[in-house]
Amino acid sequence: MISRRKRTEALVEGDPLLAAKLARMIEEQLRVEVLSAPRQGLVMCEVRDTARCSRFYMGEALMTECRVLVSGPGAGQEAEGLGAVLGVDEGLAYNLAVIDAACALPGSLECRIQLEQYIENAWHSLCEARSAQDAQTLASRVAFYEMGGQDMSVQAVAK
Repeated sequence: MISRRKRTEALVEGDPLLAAKLARMIEEQLRVEVLSAPRQGLVMCEVRDTARCSRFYMGEALMTECRVLVSGPGAGQEAEGLGAVLGVDEGLAYNLAVIDAACALPGSLECRIQLEQYIENAWHSLCEARSAQDAQTLASRVAFYEMGGQDMSVQAVAK
């Protein structure tokens, strides 16, 4: 089972149509009730100052959030889901909330097994894309310790 963080990362950074596809699949099989319609808000951006080893708030960022309740086929099978994305994307926030709730449902539903398989594949595709990007970046990386023994320190330049 993939973690909530990895699931959200794969759906937000991966194929934008995948979240919509998975949410429609869930809506066809389970009952979805919107608790809080997608709405915009602000979230504080916390940053760590490495020089002082302290945290401070750099500012605010616009976000969209949505809350839904998904009911399974059995009695007492309910789960609440939250979808939150940076920027204004009401559709994605709703889709993430539906997927989050479906993954949190108790019991082993066939819908959730399919859902986890799609998300696992999306995560692997995202990792491969990142690896390809990293390989492309590393090809142009300069290794300063291999520059033929040149002394590039401040003292050497000042002389």
